[in-house]
Amino acid sequence: MRHARRSDGWAVLACTAVWLGLGAPPAHADAGLPAPGCIELEVNGERVPDYTCISRLLAPAAPLPRAATVTDAERLPRQSPSALGLANRAATQQRMGSSFGVSTQPQRPAPPPVRVPLPVPVHP
Repeated sequence: MRHARRSDGWAVLACTAVWLGLGAPPAHADAGLPAPGCIELEVNGERVPDYTCISRLLAPAAPLPRAATVTDAERLPRQSPSALGLANRAATQQRMGSSFGVSTQPQRPAPPPVRVPLPVPVHP
């Protein structure tokens, strides 16, 4: 089994950074501010990147502020009648069955007949 060299991971990270354009300064940078960048240290011949900075650069942009929130009084009329607990004709007709428009009692199936248990014959 082939073991990846330790430098292969850094090469992939560097290629990804170049592909994402993290090495170049942003096009909308202010004139007086330096471009944001990450510092990489070398300790005992081993390069140590600043993972906090890399994470910050790869993080998604902050969401834009939303418009003024809708109040409850404005939101209520926009909800569906079933969410508000209001009855509609189709739901009432389904619940009442064949007695819709005839009775105030919903249709119910007839109760099952009473079954009398028969004694089980015992064979000696």
